[in-house]
Amino acid sequence: MKIALLGCGVVGSGVKEILDASEQNVKITKILVKDKNEIREARMTTNIQEILNSDVDVIVECIGGIDIPFQYIRQALQHKKHVVSSNKKVLATHYKELVNMAKKNGVILAFEASVGGGIPWLENIRHIKRIDHISTFEGIFNGTTNYILDKMTSKGVDFQIALQEAQNLGYAESNPIDDIDGHDVKYKCCLTANVIWDTSLPLEEILFFGIRNTKKKDIIYATQKNAVLKLTGRAVKVDKRIQILVIPAFLSSQENMAHLPKNLNYGKIKSEYLGESCYIGQGAGKYPTAHAVVQDILSILEKRKLSPEISKEFSIERDYVSHFYIRSQRVSSLQNFVSDILDEETVLTKNVNLLELLPYIDKDTFIAEIRL
Repeated sequence: MKIALLGCGVVGSGVKEILDASEQNVKITKILVKDKNEIREARMTTNIQEILNSDVDVIVECIGGIDIPFQYIRQALQHKKHVVSSNKKVLATHYKELVNMAKKNGVILAFEASVGGGIPWLENIRHIKRIDHISTFEGIFNGTTNYILDKMTSKGVDFQIALQEAQNLGYAESNPIDDIDGHDVKYKCCLTANVIWDTSLPLEEILFFGIRNTKKKDIIYATQKNAVLKLTGRAVKVDKRIQILVIPAFLSSQENMAHLPKNLNYGKIKSEYLGESCYIGQGAGKYPTAHAVVQDILSILEKRKLSPEISKEFSIERDYVSHFYIRSQRVSSLQNFVSDILDEETVLTKNVNLLELLPYIDKDTFIAEIRL
């Protein structure tokens, strides 16, 4: 089986290393690079049309971003090439179009590496779905934010210091917006829900919050309550609606998820017969992500069915009632929702619908769910 690799950066180079050393009947014959200065060998080209018109069987997209990868994936599917991608952003944004296009052209669209890195997360979901009904999932799906919060908790450092450490180690990008503002987990939760419930959810309707404004005092509060602060993603199916939310949460230190260290990912699935099943592993990085990409390639070689279905319609349930911890310069405007005042800028809310709080949450607010 012949493979074309789009992009030879962190993930792409990992895929190249694994496949070039593999004894499987899989060979990289084309590699797309950005400009001619990057060409180091005969397989490399800057011409996407050369790849699309070649005899490759699978096109592996490891470029990142949205617009260019979207165009390349579309063209690959139209040329009846199987596609493997690690790009959760483009997949979550254009999910319905790409899944339908793969089906129309009789090819596979696979994306194990887009969620949970090398756990493998989506593979376990497919395994459970064969005989079971999944009602909910939750987890920690971003290694960068888990590393930051773990460092703030274990070492008592400020957010910016922990973020800088994550960047120095290669866990966080130079522009970490997708990670620290919750976008990355939103993409992953959307893709997970789509695969579990055979649907295509509107990405723009998912409520999400990040950890950008986390301070030491929030970590201290967690310690006082025998809790741990984590950025969580979760979804629950209720009839024809799916409740899906990305939010920092104070978790009881007795929960398994609360003990997840460093940059690991954690996923928990609840299903009718199996009950709760939990998965822990590396969610990002060169080799874990490349490992998941190569697993998809080998599954295609084995003619396994990997493409998701879109056969059901669900709306997103945005109502979410719980207790929340809010730190803001506008706490006086929250007086109707307050159950306890911790200091001049920090309050705990009553059991309240999150939608009612949205008008009072600005870019400088820190909000977390209290799950104690």
